[in-house]
Amino acid sequence: MTNSLELYKETLTFARNNPTAQAFYVLKNFYLQLVTMTFYELTAKKTSPLMSLFCQMNCADFAPKNFKITPQQPINLPTNFDMYMVVDGLNYAFSENLDSSLNIFEPYKKDIFRGLPLNGNYFEELFNNLAKLDNHLGKFSSAEIPAADDKNFLQDLVQTRQADDEKIIGEIKNVQRALQDELPRLQSTLKIISEIRDGLEFKTLEEPINQLLQLFDKVNETLQTHPKPDAQKGYENLIKRCRTFARYIEQSFGMLGAKLINEINIPVDFAKHDVINIARPPDSAKVSKILRVGLIYKGQILRKAEVEVTRNFFGR
Repeated sequence: MTNSLELYKETLTFARNNPTAQAFYVLKNFYLQLVTMTFYELTAKKTSPLMSLFCQMNCADFAPKNFKITPQQPINLPTNFDMYMVVDGLNYAFSENLDSSLNIFEPYKKDIFRGLPLNGNYFEELFNNLAKLDNHLGKFSSAEIPAADDKNFLQDLVQTRQADDEKIIGEIKNVQRALQDELPRLQSTLKIISEIRDGLEFKTLEEPINQLLQLFDKVNETLQTHPKPDAQKGYENLIKRCRTFARYIEQSFGMLGAKLINEINIPVDFAKHDVINIARPPDSAKVSKILRVGLIYKGQILRKAEVEVTRNFFGR
């Protein structure tokens, strides 16, 4: 990474593409590296592109005395919560050491680098922390540090930053490889779970569906053999009720996810139809009559329909 802003953009990309808890460890390293790199920029160069972006987007009225704010290309993401975390981490680094900035990462690890705004007292506290950071930089600049020690200090920072960069890049690659390795296994597991679930549903519903089918057969047999010529007038009411009952059963099949095979005037489908009146009907034969309905449940044919086909295959 060339500077803190480039690292920040890379961090946002990783956080957006890896929203799971497994990525927190890598984001923790990203956070420490951002604080380290920004610390180096502010102490060695008196400016930081990341701090410039933060101040430009969130604190336009803040005028630091000990570092410069330079114009930056804005990004389409609220950054003030991330700014709060980075500024707070920098103050910890100046007061104690760079590693101590991790003390504030853990409580907020689910929120940082997620593009969150900052509201309430936190926003006022951010200005206080900025003033504290500016004061820390003033004290650092005025401290009497021998030239040789200063050079060694900055070299140590650069070496630490480069080593941490390589470490973070390696961990990012490890996480990406782990996710890629896990994806086929997860997809396979989900497929197995789906198949088991469908199998359990079928085993649970198979018996009531078969019972409904038998009941439907009985009702249809009654409707096909009646009314008889010598039936009394009231007998017609019973027939009407049987027809209504048959419709209710058909609706129940639909609610269970089953479908009757009972269409006529359609081409014969030997996977769904058993032709009764002709031994070898041609492929062009059409269903002319349903003798006994069939049933399909979730694409599985539980019973073929017994049908008759028209003998006039050629339309004559």
